[in-house]
Amino acid sequence: MLSLSLLAVGAITWAGLAQAIEAEPSDDTAPAVVGAAAPTSPPILSREKWRAKPALPGLKPQKIGGIILHHTAVRKNPRVSIENKMRNLQSFSQQPGKVSATHSKPAWPDVPYHFYVDFAGRIAEGRDVNFAGDTNTNYKPAGFVQVVVEGDFEKETPDPAQLAALRELLVWLSLRFDVPPQKITMHQNHAATSCPGRNFKAALPALLAQVEMRRRKAVNEFCAESLENRRTPICEETASLPRDRAGIAR
Repeated sequence: MLSLSLLAVGAITWAGLAQAIEAEPSDDTAPAVVGAAAPTSPPILSREKWRAKPALPGLKPQKIGGIILHHTAVRKNPRVSIENKMRNLQSFSQQPGKVSATHSKPAWPDVPYHFYVDFAGRIAEGRDVNFAGDTNTNYKPAGFVQVVVEGDFEKETPDPAQLAALRELLVWLSLRFDVPPQKITMHQNHAATSCPGRNFKAALPALLAQVEMRRRKAVNEFCAESLENRRTPICEETASLPRDRAGIAR
């Protein structure tokens, strides 16, 4: 997938979008929670709230088996609202564009990512997760939830608020789609790119350890709620695992 939700893929600069994200901020900044039926869902700005246009034809259905993490490869920009960033990203995505003097992208049906985490840790809903994302690098994006975090993490470090929001998002996605943390990977695991940046990569092991711990705790709490729950496959599998002193499956 392009290494950018805002304007770059690896070393390729998306100059047109770089200018677009400097547009004046929007005044509709109130977030809306989606996925309210899932109690572990973090607050997510819905497509309706950032005024997304309908997706164009060409979306490809997918069955989710993993999660891929990206950075925008552009420095964090607190001057522009997340609503404007998402609208600018969608506008850029839905038309052909030059990404360098010799490299072009086709028009994509929608934003290429399913979730966007901004500089302050706010999360926006991107493409419908039931459809595969798009990429400007050489791998097949089908089967993955694509999550992008705002920043150039070759030069910057992820903010604690970004990591906290990403952790909650990953726990929710992991439980919702039964994706173990071992199947949460980086863009560079799939294509020749530095995405999501060395500083993001350095923070990832600790982050995934937290996701694993919170996921196990949530599964244990679910299994303890009722006999019916304990008969589900995930609880039967968990019952055979060793437990720590707190009784949480390891």
